Amino acid sequence: MPAILVLCVLLHVVLVLHVLHRHRKGGWLLLVLMLPGAGALLYLLLMAWDALLHWARVPSRPTGEGATAQDPERELHQRRASLAVSDNLLNRLALALACLKHGRHRESAELFESLDAGECHDDPLVLLGLARSQFCLEQFQAARTSLDRLIAANPKFRSEAGHLLYARSLEALGEVQDALHEYETLTSYSRVPEAHCRYALLLTSLGRPSEAKVLYQALLHALRRAPRQYARLNHQWIALAEREIAALAA
Repeated sequence: MPAILVLCVLLHVVLVLHVLHRHRKGGWLLLVLMLPGAGALLYLLLMAWDALLHWARVPSRPTGEGATAQDPERELHQRRASLAVSDNLLNRLALALACLKHGRHRESAELFESLDAGECHDDPLVLLGLARSQFCLEQFQAARTSLDRLIAANPKFRSEAGHLLYARSLEALGEVQDALHEYETLTSYSRVPEAHCRYALLLTSLGRPSEAKVLYQALLHALRRAPRQYARLNHQWIALAEREIAALAA
C-alpha cells in the first residue's frame, strides 16, 4: 500500500508540473490540486484527446490571437456588428481603437472626431487616438492641434506615447528646434527605445553625430540588461541603433 500511495503522489506532482508547463488556465491547476482523483483523471483524458487530435491532424478552431492572425478583419467585423446592434459610446470607442490598430486611419479619425463632438469632448484618450489617426494620415498640423487641445484641457494628463507623438509632429512640420526640445525632455524621463532612437536620428540629421552615438550606446547598454522579452519587443530599435553606430563609425 505505501508503494501505491507514493506512486499516486508522484503522479499527482507530475500532472501539476505538466499543467504549469503547458500554461493551462488557472481552472485546470485548481481542479488538479483540489480534486486529486477526479481532477487528475479529467486532465489525463484531456491530454489523451489532444494527442488524438494531433495524431489525426485535426486543426483546432483558432481563437484569440490565432484567429486574428488568420483573419485580420475579424475584430473589425465584430466591432462593426456590435455597433450596428447598439450604437453607444463604448461600441464606437471599441471600433475606433480597432480601426486604429488595423491601419484604418481615416475611419478611426472619423470615429474619434464623432466621440470628441459628443459626450467625450476633450477626453484625453479620445484626443490622443484622434491625433494618432491624423498623424498616420500625414495630417501633421491637425495632429499637433489635437495634442495642444489635449494638453490645454487636461494639464495633469501624462502619456509617453502622446509626448513622442507631439515631438514627431513638430519634426514633421519642420519645427526642428521645438522638436529637439520635446525629444530631450521626453528622453530625460522615458525609457521607450523609439523615443531615444528618433531623437538620435534627428541629431544626426542636424550634424551632431557624436551626441547621437552616445544616445545609441546608452540605449543598447540598457537593453542588454533588460529582460529578454522586452528586448525582443524592441528588436527593431536595437537593430537601428546598431546599424547607425556602425554607419557613424565608418
